[in-house]
Amino acid sequence: MKSILIPSVLENDTLHAIDTAIKHAKGKSSNIVLLTLTDTPDACSAAEYLRKTRRPLTAAQSELLEECGRRVAASANCTLEIRHQYGLTSALLRNLLEYLGTEMIILSPSYKAEKRKIHTYFCKLVAGCKKPILHLGNGSEQPEFNKALYIERNNAQIDIRELQQLVNKQFDFRIVTRASVAEEHNPGGFAPFVNEAIEKNGIDLLIETRKPKAVTRRIEVTDTYGLPLLSIHEEAARV
Repeated sequence: MKSILIPSVLENDTLHAIDTAIKHAKGKSSNIVLLTLTDTPDACSAAEYLRKTRRPLTAAQSELLEECGRRVAASANCTLEIRHQYGLTSALLRNLLEYLGTEMIILSPSYKAEKRKIHTYFCKLVAGCKKPILHLGNGSEQPEFNKALYIERNNAQIDIRELQQLVNKQFDFRIVTRASVAEEHNPGGFAPFVNEAIEKNGIDLLIETRKPKAVTRRIEVTDTYGLPLLSIHEEAARV
């Protein structure tokens, strides 16, 4: 069974991520993994370690997890797994993605905005993996994901036809247009052209490719337009 990984700080947009994962499963059996992360505490004894790792959930967080469970149970085809991880390394994340059979990673706005080191480190590490990453938009509505706009960088190593063939393996949307931008451009510099293409073509999803060396500022594209952004690793097209 394939899995969809959702790292979370247990904010309300986690529910949006859960709903998106259920929709992506398209009626097929899927395991939705809700992952929370905590820095490994410094401790001189096992007792001190256990004491420092006991972090009870707030009432709001408990209610959120219960609602996640209800929504997944109502889907009939998905299961929910809640995992908590203390500490993070690149090897640990790589092994976890492989162990879970991860098909896609969903990043919510609240998770990307979290400033604690372990969460920013997760975002940095995951950007280098070859799994598709869906950056959720700023809205809470459920887009249909029918028409996509390709944000094409001037040094991209994959053309639009190759990209469409790649996404067809997992997704149903069509890439109907593209916006070619220079790597050094600020997202705000070509915003008017992209906004025009979004409105003209009824775009509900942005798509980009990323290189082996992660460029974390590309996450800003999602913030600029408010639409979900699907990030595909270029090397995944060569597999």
